[in-house]
Amino acid sequence: MNRAVFGFLAFIILIILIVVLIFGGGKKPANNSGPSLMPLPNYSTTDATTSMTIDGQVNGDDIHRAIRITVSQNQRELDIIGGYNGNIISSQTFGNNQAAYAVFLRVINNYGFLQKLKNTKAPADERGQCPLGNRYIFELDQNGSTLSRLWASDCSTTDATLGGNSQTLQALFEGQITQYQTLTENVNLGSDQLL
Repeated sequence: MNRAVFGFLAFIILIILIVVLIFGGGKKPANNSGPSLMPLPNYSTTDATTSMTIDGQVNGDDIHRAIRITVSQNQRELDIIGGYNGNIISSQTFGNNQAAYAVFLRVINNYGFLQKLKNTKAPADERGQCPLGNRYIFELDQNGSTLSRLWASDCSTTDATLGGNSQTLQALFEGQITQYQTLTENVNLGSDQLL
């Protein structure tokens, strides 16, 4: 009799184990809705681009200005943007190469380009934040998709999503543009002056 009970219990346990193995014990599969992010230096041989946009003070559309620097393995580009619709009013392009891009990606990686600020209460969308200062938007894009988009501002280090060093990142991006100061000296990101 004990053998029959023991055999029956063993059979039930075996069935339970098979069900758990087949259905994964109720675990849900990981949500892979977006593209996975590689370590930043790994993008040096791809068509991925990194960019920093300095979005100026919130003011009228006709006088609003932003500066965008985009770096890829083939080029470095400076765009002066007018208004809130992204109208490029001036653009300058410089050549680049894979070796230079690889070094650039390593250095911005070291200063937290992809580092998200933990426990931030700041919204993911920087629009309307820090209206009397600048917002700094750091993006990694590939194949028409934004893989990372983080921001910081002049107003507060805690009202941001970027956990990295925004001042150093800004200087590194500006350093990618030959004669950056000369090319941007007439761009007023502040109050009421036109380019």
